[in-house]
Amino acid sequence: MAITVPPTALAIAFIVTPVAMLVAQAVSIDAITATLSDSRTWRVIWFTTFQALISTIATVAIGLVPGLVIARSNFRGRQFVLSLFAAVFVMPTVVMAAGVRALLPGDPAGLLPIVVAHTMFNLAIVIRGIAAAPVPVELEQAATVLGARPLDVAQTITLPLLRPTLVGLTAVVFALCFTSFGVVRILGSASSTTLEVEIWRETIILGRIDRGVVLAVIQLVMLAIGIGVWIVTRRRSDAFQSGSRQPISLRGRLVVAGSCLLVSAPIIALIQGSFRVNGSISTSGWRNLLSNSIRPGLRLGFDPVQAILVSLVTATFATAFALTLAVLIVAAVASSPTIGRVVDGVAMLPLGISAVTLGLGLLITFDVPPFDWRASSLMTPLGHALIATPFVVRPVVGALATMNRQQVDAAATLGARPIRSLADSIIPVVTVPLLSGAGLAVAISLGEFGATSMLSRSGGETLPIVIERLLTRTGGDFRARAYGLSLILASATMGIVIALETVANRKQR
Repeated sequence: MAITVPPTALAIAFIVTPVAMLVAQAVSIDAITATLSDSRTWRVIWFTTFQALISTIATVAIGLVPGLVIARSNFRGRQFVLSLFAAVFVMPTVVMAAGVRALLPGDPAGLLPIVVAHTMFNLAIVIRGIAAAPVPVELEQAATVLGARPLDVAQTITLPLLRPTLVGLTAVVFALCFTSFGVVRILGSASSTTLEVEIWRETIILGRIDRGVVLAVIQLVMLAIGIGVWIVTRRRSDAFQSGSRQPISLRGRLVVAGSCLLVSAPIIALIQGSFRVNGSISTSGWRNLLSNSIRPGLRLGFDPVQAILVSLVTATFATAFALTLAVLIVAAVASSPTIGRVVDGVAMLPLGISAVTLGLGLLITFDVPPFDWRASSLMTPLGHALIATPFVVRPVVGALATMNRQQVDAAATLGARPIRSLADSIIPVVTVPLLSGAGLAVAISLGEFGATSMLSRSGGETLPIVIERLLTRTGGDFRARAYGLSLILASATMGIVIALETVANRKQR
């Protein structure tokens, strides 16, 4: 039982307490009245919901056909295509926003660029979700043989059987669009802002923490509804088995190629934009990529080189913390399944809390002695670690669930010490998931923007923060520099994810 104490204490201190503090501070009649009586609050809630609905409809509509094609078909490069979509989804939001800004003409801001960015960013979820779903291929073929038209097959067989999967995917995409921060922060305008951006604005810009807390709790409630829908539909999504995949047709190849080109368009636009300054082709952006100068004698308020170093140090700390918590939870699950499952559930909480909300929770929790860490450089790595923890813990605990506990009991019967028998049985099972989780934690930390915007201080900017600040500057080669840094960040995160997917696929074989 003693081995369950450390993970329980860490989960309570850094996850449960910030959420509890957030809810406790929101229970203020004055703050609630002031926030809900402000017409701006309702405009923000309306726009947040509206853009999330439009973005979700566009994402599901565009991703449905490619997802079905990949689900039904076998073709060379299928796994690479799925890995590409996974890499795009893990790509930092500031990179996607920068790519859409480079892709669309003029200086786009408002609903259209936000919807375009959300659609391209979340398309991977829909396509991969449908591709992994049990598509009723044999039922569709039987209906076709009996003379049913393709439209009738889709309406009477395919869509009804895929409805639970589609509802679940729709709920997830809506939740992600609803809590979008980086995309809206960069591509939004004064009249097109979301709850997530408004929480940051009220807390950091205006210093009205009480209003920011109320908005955060409102968002938590609305987000919980979407997650609840996903959980319910997920339990119902495996009612039938998928048929065997068929060779892909020429039309299917065109659909897959088109979807790959669509999600790659922002990266292509970034490459072009990084070589364009004031409408002309130039390498100035790359030559000055790591410079902190505006012109001789005048410097930027941040240093790209320092930001890269801060990002690497932050990612290292965040990954180490997430791995430590994952190992402790694994030990807790192995020694006491009941307590371990509770701690595992608590560790999953950051999945249901937006990054900005989590950052706000940490900000108001660790602001009094002896834990007054508001100006500490540890706050940003801590926020990254909590965001990354579920992505490390979940695959490890999932692998642990497949372990044969009879091996542990047998080793104990033969005289092995409990710790030795557990270690010999667990280490081989969880090593690969731990390494995969560590790689994913690094990728998540490198691109994290929401919590960082709440927790970072001057001199502690990470690479996404520097990219956002360069994008907001006009004139010169600042935007080309931002596009170049975005490419570096995208290459790092996408490379990590594709490598992890490759390793995972080789293991399955």
